[in-house]
Amino acid sequence: MELILVRHALPERVENVDGVADPGLQTVGWTQAERLAAWLSREQIDHIAVSPKRRAIETATPLAERLGMTPEIIQGFSEIDRSSRTYIPVEEMRRENNAHWQAIVSGDWASVGYHDPAEFHREVVAARDDLLERHGDHRVVVVAHGGTINAIVSAYLGFESPRFLFDFGYTSITRAGKGYTDRVIIRSLNEMAHLHTERDTLDPLPLL
Repeated sequence: MELILVRHALPERVENVDGVADPGLQTVGWTQAERLAAWLSREQIDHIAVSPKRRAIETATPLAERLGMTPEIIQGFSEIDRSSRTYIPVEEMRRENNAHWQAIVSGDWASVGYHDPAEFHREVVAARDDLLERHGDHRVVVVAHGGTINAIVSAYLGFESPRFLFDFGYTSITRAGKGYTDRVIIRSLNEMAHLHTERDTLDPLPLL
């Protein structure tokens, strides 16, 4: 069993839209997604699961097309900003130190359309458990969000409440899988090499 957790590529910035903000990818985001696909398509992938957010679905599209797969949309893998009318890339919010960012930092989640963090954590972990019950012997790519991946990794580290410990880059790869004792371990965090280099042309070695 291996979970390959991928954060979505760079999306557009949208503010105060009618309904829930659900931007697609910027041009550079599509390039990131293509490079991710070129990298992961050389691995043995059994299943692809995605958040229902457009930015996650579009990120998964090039990989799914290369592998001839149809991604499974899993509602529980949506981001914590489930009801927000605004999406601003987090690095822009930090730099601007705007009202949206200040609300997040102060924990005023509801005012910006964010889900309750504890409930969000429970829903993500429940979605992960359901996925693994159905694909526990497979290598599964999950394309989702920074908050979603933080929740999954935090749960594997033994935290029962949300911990936003990691700053995952766009299309970063984080791996979790069973170790020698069948206990799930974190094998890597925030892999980014695929954005800067091509994968080598050596035949892949057998998995250990």
